Amino acid sequence: MTGIDRRRMLALTGGAALATGLSAGHAEAATEVIARTRSGALRGVRRGGAVVWRGVRYAEPPERFAAPVPARPWTGVRDATAFGAAAVQVKLAPAQPDVPNQSEDCLFLNVYSPSTRGRRPVIVWIHGGAFVAGSGSDYDGTAYATRGDVVLVTINYRLGAFGFLYQPHRPGSGNLALLDQVTALRWVREHIAAFGGDPGNVTVMGESAGGMSIGALLGMPAARGLFRRAVVQSGGVRPIFTRKDAAVTTSAMLRRLGLREDQSARLARVPVEELAAAASAVAVDPDLGGERFHPVLDGEVLPRHPITALAPGVDLVIGTCRDEADQLAKMVPSFGKGLPKAMRDKLGDAAWTRLQDAYQALTPSTRDWEMDLLSGAFVVMPSVWLAEAAHRAGARVWQYRFDYAGASAAGPVHGADIPFTFGTVDERALAPGADVAVARALANTMLDAFSAFARGDGPGWREFTPRERTTLLFDATPTVSADRIDPRLRAAWDGIDPTAF
Repeated sequence: MTGIDRRRMLALTGGAALATGLSAGHAEAATEVIARTRSGALRGVRRGGAVVWRGVRYAEPPERFAAPVPARPWTGVRDATAFGAAAVQVKLAPAQPDVPNQSEDCLFLNVYSPSTRGRRPVIVWIHGGAFVAGSGSDYDGTAYATRGDVVLVTINYRLGAFGFLYQPHRPGSGNLALLDQVTALRWVREHIAAFGGDPGNVTVMGESAGGMSIGALLGMPAARGLFRRAVVQSGGVRPIFTRKDAAVTTSAMLRRLGLREDQSARLARVPVEELAAAASAVAVDPDLGGERFHPVLDGEVLPRHPITALAPGVDLVIGTCRDEADQLAKMVPSFGKGLPKAMRDKLGDAAWTRLQDAYQALTPSTRDWEMDLLSGAFVVMPSVWLAEAAHRAGARVWQYRFDYAGASAAGPVHGADIPFTFGTVDERALAPGADVAVARALANTMLDAFSAFARGDGPGWREFTPRERTTLLFDATPTVSADRIDPRLRAAWDGIDPTAF
């Protein structure tokens, strides 16, 4: 597999190799900067126009399958110049790059800011990776600090079985990752002023599983009031397990580990390598329908399906890439085979066949109708449903689609928008012959739009309403469309319950 393909694989499964590293002023001399928080002092580094604090502990080393405990105060100056450990990862495909320095002790965040002085809007980035891979350290917030005059925070959270393995005798166990995210957001509220951020003006932003996490946070009681705005990229309020669904994953894990159903308490003592290996096997088993680790309607952390309980008035920017399923279905077999099986099981044969017939009839011959249907079930319709529900909840909503064909050799596929979101472009990852200057201009346009939204100005195009489904198409020349999908295809989904996802 080529280097570019490996970078795309990292994007698809939760990283953004092209967004890593200090992209501005990397060769300039570093200057020490101290942020004095209410919990203690942290030593960061300025290079050029941005200061970065890495590996900031927002919670104590977590007890396995237990809720996070906020980090305790400390004395003296704590070094924050090196990234903390990544969460223990799950392998979704052989080409998925190995992530170094994995640990159950992974609850760290990173802060990028122009200065410790002032009160700037704050963006908290929640990384993607199918809820089983990725790290906050994969993403570089320098451009937000320098160009956007925004404080950007990236966070880690527990993944796979460590963050989502539901066990009825352990309250909250199926949603520990969400509790980690809430703990990080509380840390931001209490400490971000020391980094030049405004704790009263926080936007959460995330892609793929990060965007889906935000969909859950929008309806999670414990997250209420921790953010004012949200940017959901290739996400929506899905996938959400019932307790019965989640128990299937738990049973599969127990079988892999040679344990009986009444021996689930032993999971807390299984060596980390064995638990991670079992989670990897379960995650890629297409017979289980794919997506085996994600939020659960446990009656406690998530008492109701989040789309039925959205926080009122949290403004929203939401969108997807044009060709979400292309490449993802090929590079991650459990997705290409597992998601259609899961959708058929959830919706029933008649409804799934009706959708297949509609997409086959209405999709242009230049496109793959099966991939468009898979994209629709994966994130397109969940995004539309979230936009509609947020509007009903009193929010201002803006809709977009990432259409830039030069973003990668495969086009505007899942994850191809991440470098543009962070205002960075690696010309090696672009499509052959793509105009680098055009790509960089688009990256600036996207970063400027998200920064403006975080400030409260709106991203720069007309709002979405159920009657006027205005959509900004991010392309070489951004344009506005009356709707992000063919209304006839959208109509084919009428009667499908969003909570079934």
